[in-house]
Amino acid sequence: MVKRGLRAAFQATAADSARLEPEYWGLERNGSGELSLEGQSLPALAAQFGSPLHVVSTARLRQNAQRFLDAAAQQPLPCGVYYSFKTNPVPGVISELQALGFGAEVISHYELWLARRLGFAPDRIVYNGPVKSEASLREAIGGGILLLNVNHREELAQVSNVARELGVVARIGVRVTVGSGWSGQFGTPVAGGLALRVFEEAQANDALEVVGLHAHRGGMVRREAELASFVEETLRFTDELRERLGLELSLLNLGGSLASPSVRGLSARELRDNRTFARDIAAPRPSESLSIEGYVAGICERVAAHYQRLGRPAPRVLLEPGRSVTSDAQLLLARVHSLKVDGERAYAILDAGINLAESCRSEYHEIFSASRARAPRSRVYAVAGPICTPGDTLFWGARLPELTPGDSLVIMDAGAYFVPFSTSFSFPRPAIVAVDGGQVKVLRRAETFEDQLALDQAQS
Repeated sequence: MVKRGLRAAFQATAADSARLEPEYWGLERNGSGELSLEGQSLPALAAQFGSPLHVVSTARLRQNAQRFLDAAAQQPLPCGVYYSFKTNPVPGVISELQALGFGAEVISHYELWLARRLGFAPDRIVYNGPVKSEASLREAIGGGILLLNVNHREELAQVSNVARELGVVARIGVRVTVGSGWSGQFGTPVAGGLALRVFEEAQANDALEVVGLHAHRGGMVRREAELASFVEETLRFTDELRERLGLELSLLNLGGSLASPSVRGLSARELRDNRTFARDIAAPRPSESLSIEGYVAGICERVAAHYQRLGRPAPRVLLEPGRSVTSDAQLLLARVHSLKVDGERAYAILDAGINLAESCRSEYHEIFSASRARAPRSRVYAVAGPICTPGDTLFWGARLPELTPGDSLVIMDAGAYFVPFSTSFSFPRPAIVAVDGGQVKVLRRAETFEDQLALDQAQS
């Protein structure tokens, strides 16, 4: 009885903080009461290209990218911007960024191959990651890419062996972890002198030229203080490298991790209350999130000031944005297949679930009705997908208009990790289209049933 009463009370009231509206993402409400992008009705796109459907706003993508490039150009030291392929490895998206002047940050042989396939010059490629095949090292070292970041000490021998085999000296950086950055399988901790010893060993290897340091904050950076702490910890270690090893770095690779203003991680309590009581989850406040300009300046100005105080030339800064470039430039359309009432909970069962939008289970992602954009959000639904597992529930309590089967819903901020984390679990993956100046272009066709079997050998 208590749970039922709390659920009713929570469902009768909206969240304390204002919800984000479709206009934040550049969507419009057309005369038919549907959401549209640059005049293209979203339900009509789903009808034309199939549902589910990814839709890229090329204008938003270019705007985000240009803000990064403009901010980098205004800094007091050289600053390069390299897109994190893993965030959204769609060639049509990457090519837009490449045309504007982005470099490529890759973490696998496939991504390295893709960068070269798309025409990135070797000196516009940074290769990271904890697993690098020998074939990929031959391609990277032999091709003369800008920077190959050694993830951990044990990788030094593999890299130097390939360099000797090719008869060249490999230009490398070493990935380190500082107190406020990712650790575990990534990099070598600065604490306890471990990272210093890796640099020392690398410096003594005549097949290696140590030119850079790589550090990555990880997570979602939303506050300037978080960024400042990470940068300052990293700079203190660069001082130690110079003092102990006489090493002057020419490249300082400081990763990405800037949050998308309209996405945030959800706490265990928020998830529990949403599941148990269908309690609204408060939207992020974009105005309180660190901007692209603030992020770039927060890194570069600190690095420049640090080296100016020491009277030494500053290294070139390399940034690896991903989420902050593509997240809010892409959305996922899904269709309401059916409605189901189970006790006191109403379910909207979609043709897309954790197979395409797993991030919704741990992050705030806004959801709208694309078919009923002017209707009040009068009912709370549990929004589930088509996969036969109880875990395929994207939203335990989403406030939406009264729905009917066939309605299109739109999940925002689908441009970061939705595509690379998607699976073909029982359902082929959807098409990806871009809307550019009111025109629609197919970036990737939908998978077919035959595609699902294309790699299998015929059985007798």
